[in-house]
Amino acid sequence: MRLSNEKARRLTALVWRERARRWLPVLVAVIVVAGALAFVLSNQVQRADRTVDVRERDGTVVSTKSSRNARGATIVRVHLDDGRDVDAFSAFRIAPAQGSHVVITEARHASGRLTYDVLRLVEQ
Repeated sequence: MRLSNEKARRLTALVWRERARRWLPVLVAVIVVAGALAFVLSNQVQRADRTVDVRERDGTVVSTKSSRNARGATIVRVHLDDGRDVDAFSAFRIAPAQGSHVVITEARHASGRLTYDVLRLVEQ
């Protein structure tokens, strides 16, 4: 059986209307969720404490703060060559031994906060 052009056009419009009725709410929901996620992430990025300056400093490990596991990140107390004692984050699998010479990075943030990370061990 052959449909007339008018009936074929009406049937096609009806099919597309049904498809739109089914998928349009899903599409709108995805767009709303993506917009909300973009807003939240943008808000978090604006509140981040940006790093404005990074310098390398030499120092000697004075002590290690107690770590429950033998391997993994550790906080070490470092005596810098300029006379300051700071706590630095070490991401080495094995914590640097007491008396080890290390190079640390001193990061100055926009808020004025200073953070220290152990960059590498210095061979003597």
